[in-house]
Amino acid sequence: MPEIYGSWASRRENITVLGTLTDVGSTAAVEVSGNSFVFVHNTTGGNVTIDDEGSLDGVSWFSLDEAKTHSQSGVDAHFYSPRIVRYVRSTVTANQNGASVTITMACD
Repeated sequence: MPEIYGSWASRRENITVLGTLTDVGSTAAVEVSGNSFVFVHNTTGGNVTIDDEGSLDGVSWFSLDEAKTHSQSGVDAHFYSPRIVRYVRSTVTANQNGASVTITMACD
């Protein structure tokens, strides 16, 4: 977690690609300085359920809201505010038919 994304960074540095997941699992966690987030799920093929998560310590994780299920390819944005967390990540909890999802996060 070398970077901190959020209100301390310049605006264009508040955006990061958390990763691409093709199976059940989590992206790498990033440290944030902000309380408003947008997670963009770019899904290709299959059905996938994604849980955008926050943590205060980088060890114990909780949902920022309900897990999101995508049943077709496309781009979906999910907004969370206010959320007071120190770290964020996304976790694919179900993946059917080999879906691939790239997750991008921005915060302020």
